[in-house]
Amino acid sequence: MLVNALSLIVVIGILVLLHEGGHFLAARLVGAPVAVFSVGFGKRLFGFRWGGTDFRWSLIPLGGYVRILGLGPDESDVVQPGQAPVPLLPRWKRAVILVAGPAANVVGALAFMALAFNLGVEVPAWQDQKPVVGWVDPASPAAQAGIKAGDEVLAVDGKAIKRWRDLEMVTISSPNRELSVKLRRGNEELTVPLKPKSVSRYALGWAGLAPPIPAEVQRVMPGSPAEKAGLLPGDRIVSVDGNPVEHFFDLVRLVGERPEKEISLQVLRNGELVTLSATTRSEAGQGKLGIPIPSWQVIRKLPAGQAVREAVLECRRMTAETLWVLSRMVTGRASIRQMSGPIDIAKFSGEAARSGLVPLIWLLGVISLQLAIFNLLPIPVLDGGHLVIVAAEGIRRRDFSFKTKERITNVGFWLIMALILFVLANDVVKNLPALWPRSQP
Repeated sequence: MLVNALSLIVVIGILVLLHEGGHFLAARLVGAPVAVFSVGFGKRLFGFRWGGTDFRWSLIPLGGYVRILGLGPDESDVVQPGQAPVPLLPRWKRAVILVAGPAANVVGALAFMALAFNLGVEVPAWQDQKPVVGWVDPASPAAQAGIKAGDEVLAVDGKAIKRWRDLEMVTISSPNRELSVKLRRGNEELTVPLKPKSVSRYALGWAGLAPPIPAEVQRVMPGSPAEKAGLLPGDRIVSVDGNPVEHFFDLVRLVGERPEKEISLQVLRNGELVTLSATTRSEAGQGKLGIPIPSWQVIRKLPAGQAVREAVLECRRMTAETLWVLSRMVTGRASIRQMSGPIDIAKFSGEAARSGLVPLIWLLGVISLQLAIFNLLPIPVLDGGHLVIVAAEGIRRRDFSFKTKERITNVGFWLIMALILFVLANDVVKNLPALWPRSQP
């Protein structure tokens, strides 16, 4: 818990400094005075003055703000009411300052991700493979839809699917919603309806599909039939009772058909074929050996130039995926429970910190990009909302009154506060084990 809290403070602190630092530097660049640079909202706890700016840490550490004179009313006017209006900066200066915050987050995301790629990022080995189905869970929505091992997914709801990552994204974000899945089966193309099941506290969609995974033993459960048979980590299982095993789910299927039976396993070990005998145990009528499904990861370690290029491509992919998921939430086709607040971010940050420096750097990049996208949404009080107001003023060739802007800002601020409270409550509910048991499909 302490690691989670400290990690949250570090992550939020870095990203707020980055975002508000963008506004601050842009303001100084165009000659706008900055009265306050605050990490957090509410009462000032401590800080210092430098160059005419009050740098402070405030009571509520859920973001931050810079108070730039001449920018117009913003969140600081809500938390510090009674400020006298000052003459507005020219619209182009306000636009430059407003864009600079999200732009700083985008630059930060690129820098964090490029650094992570340069140091070496661990990613699933199969995420960029073609979406050819390796296995279908017999009790899954995919099985009910008639999807079979060997099928290649071509499109979902008319959207082309080129990689396993694309297929996972569309199924995860579509709980309890019927999808139209276009498949290639041999020389035939067909379309089937698939309705992913909502699972876990995050209301994620689960279809029951898995990619082809090598039938290599990563670990053996203590006291299991596999251990008694002499199977070792690193063994590659070639056949079961003479039936060839091409990938791990062939093994699952062949062993599952033989509960409480003695089977012959042909294993490739250190370049030599070894034959072992094992007696499976029965679980719900299915044969089991006690070999967990392997989680194959690869390290993507790139030279500096390639790391920057891959970071750009990754940010572009993530931006498209984020906007797509947000559009589904707005239209009710995805659950808002998939949004994460401070508790979830603290948990993710703690897990990343415990995993090492590279996962933490990668998480900083991901959250920095999400912060940029969120702040550019056309919602009053966010940078995107202010930019919409500046654009509207440019079209009408005169500024709105300070009172009108203040009312718009107040509405936007309390809407955002309501969203924060909702997401926070959602975090609490999601993290209550009694309400959300940790069972997995």
